Amino acid sequence: MKLYYSPFACSLAAHITCREAGLDVELARTELSTKRVGGGGDLYAVNPMGQVPTLVTDDGHTLLENGAVLTYLADRVPERGLAPRPDEFSRYELTRWLSFVATEIHKKGLALVFAPDTPDAVKDFARAAIGKPLGVLAAHLATRDVLVGDAFTVADAYLFWALTIAPRGGISLDDFPVLRAYQKRIFARPAVQAAVLFEREQHERPFAA
Repeated sequence: MKLYYSPFACSLAAHITCREAGLDVELARTELSTKRVGGGGDLYAVNPMGQVPTLVTDDGHTLLENGAVLTYLADRVPERGLAPRPDEFSRYELTRWLSFVATEIHKKGLALVFAPDTPDAVKDFARAAIGKPLGVLAAHLATRDVLVGDAFTVADAYLFWALTIAPRGGISLDDFPVLRAYQKRIFARPAVQAAVLFEREQHERPFAA
């Protein structure tokens, strides 16, 4: 498999999942500002939206959007428990939280805050509005360690990414100690630490097309 990623973009969740699942995957670093791919190539050639994560499977299918990519990766190694089985009700809870993070946290909040062409007034609105969904997450996690069931899933990988970059966009988690504790708890996982360390090292290196 080949995973197109950019350091500390939301593709970090897929990168974490690959490490948690022990999957053999080629990581293709992408420069989002230009859509260039390390070693040559153009992200638009595989994803018309020019976004990461973009996953090319071993049988040649191209899969886009975090929810689909994360679920697919989890299902490659079901014994790791990164997603509930399709016949379990908790599978729908997984879909719920993947969708919640994608819409209420990522696209309505972080994407606007970090986009270079977003007007300052819109960024300020996004920072203020994200408090409500963060409050929902904090209430849900107040009495549990993870989002779904009693074990780490791909939904936790996605939320971990969001909570990790939020402060860099001026979104404080000081009012949500539950979320800060959750983020630290997820970061304690060896696979998460390995993915973050790798992407930090890549981020510090000049991009080579």
